[in-house]
Amino acid sequence: LATNTPLINAALGLDSWLVMRHGALPSSSAPSDDDDDDGGGRQSRLGCYFCNDIVAPENSTRDRTLDQQCTVTRPGLAPIASGMAAELMVAMLHHPRGQRAPAPVFRSNSGSVYAPVNHADDSEASSSALGRLPHQIRGTVATYTMMTPTVPAFQSCTACSVDVVEEYRRGGFDFVKRVCCDSEGSYLEGVSGLTEFRKRADEKLEECLDWDMDEDDYES
Repeated sequence: LATNTPLINAALGLDSWLVMRHGALPSSSAPSDDDDDDGGGRQSRLGCYFCNDIVAPENSTRDRTLDQQCTVTRPGLAPIASGMAAELMVAMLHHPRGQRAPAPVFRSNSGSVYAPVNHADDSEASSSALGRLPHQIRGTVATYTMMTPTVPAFQSCTACSVDVVEEYRRGGFDFVKRVCCDSEGSYLEGVSGLTEFRKRADEKLEECLDWDMDEDDYES
């Protein structure tokens, strides 16, 4: 994100897979958590692979059984996910806005998901010459189904938040080294604002559970 390099990643589970394109900064070089969409409104910048996490990345093989270490997967997942990643990349490169293309907006009457791009119609702003351009493609061979959710960028993401991008631009490799040497992940969580985010969440939870009940209320 700091260098505005297009990025598509694939991840494999035991019987499920994920392919997604990462969001990009606005056309201006200044970091922002929002980006314009082609539909005349506002669409949040698309999230990255780590935007769903509320902890810093950690060692995924420590204190976990073999099936929990993301080391075992069904044999068909790798070719399925890599094929989808290739198609998503080509479709993105054919879009007028490239990596900044907005994600599709779900409409019950949207018709075929393979409708070609129509620049005169804002409803097709997320389409390229090769069809719709989703943010994520999630599939499973347990039920042989797929879905294409859209996840906005998390403002306290440990990978793509504005504060992390700016810190990386300032510190470069020194910043990366400090993050990697911090086995607890507290430094990255502090830079991204995740520590403060969880603190506010805990405070809100305490407010919700802080009920003033007399002992008489428990008597039948």
